[in-house]
Amino acid sequence: MDVTSGPVWIDGEVVAGADAMVHVLNPSLHYGWGAYEGIRFYPSRTPELDGPLVFRLREHIRRLVNSSRALGMTVPHTEEELIRACADMALRSGLSSGYLRPLVFLREGAMSVAGQLDQVRVAIGCWAWSGYLPDADHGIRVRTSGWVRSGPAQLPPSVKSTGGYINPSLARLEAVRGGDHEAILLNQAGRVAEASAANVFALLDGVLVTPPVSEGILPGITRDAVLTMAADVGVPTEERPLAPADLRMADEVLLAGTAMELVAVTTLDGLPVGGGSAGPVFTTLRAEFDKAITGQLPARRDWVTDVTSVLDTVSP
Repeated sequence: MDVTSGPVWIDGEVVAGADAMVHVLNPSLHYGWGAYEGIRFYPSRTPELDGPLVFRLREHIRRLVNSSRALGMTVPHTEEELIRACADMALRSGLSSGYLRPLVFLREGAMSVAGQLDQVRVAIGCWAWSGYLPDADHGIRVRTSGWVRSGPAQLPPSVKSTGGYINPSLARLEAVRGGDHEAILLNQAGRVAEASAANVFALLDGVLVTPPVSEGILPGITRDAVLTMAADVGVPTEERPLAPADLRMADEVLLAGTAMELVAVTTLDGLPVGGGSAGPVFTTLRAEFDKAITGQLPARRDWVTDVTSVLDTVSP
């Protein structure tokens, strides 16, 4: 599907994709001033919810607003307005499952490296999602990148900024060109940070370990879901630094992010991880995740937002 073919919510109005245009001299295009989110929605698999169901919509919108504020940009819409707009776009798409992309960027009219941060626009697009990684169901091949994750003194890793993604994008491009699916970046101390668009988990001696936020990672929303689901099914978890050797010794390595969902790493730097196939912890967590995103996990029903109910109950 052509992502430009559908309608776009922009500055409070829904316009045809062909009309959702910005000037080529927009400062965000030139200097990377922007914040964004990737949000998935899924069909409901429970009679109590009509669907589509947006996964952790409120958390995504809150992070969008917080990322914008961290960059000095004030979003000219309330969180409730953006939640309603996302629900509206999902419903307008006619898709049972798809991808929402809210984007905060600067208004054109002036050009400066510093940016006119009081001139802010917001757009939301929606398209069908065909999968972030090919053939991910049976595990993926990952390599340790030669690119180092940008540190907090360079670009705040806890902020989901548009300009900040050139760093992990270079890492993933390196991996794909080398025949792998994904890259894992190390931080400036040489410890494991994250993948290009996902958080990293390693199963070590029966404990599911992931780097803490202090290691220079994005505090992923799916990462939080994995930690919660692991506790629900009795898998011990720990947030602590990981050395590259920890991944090589792990019984399982998992990646978690909105775009790729939850995938098993079966090959790392050309060597098999564990038994070389998806392990039992991944299989259990993936099953829980699939239930959660379709509304079939009663204890985590608050993770999904039924777009129909949002549009029925939230005032314009």
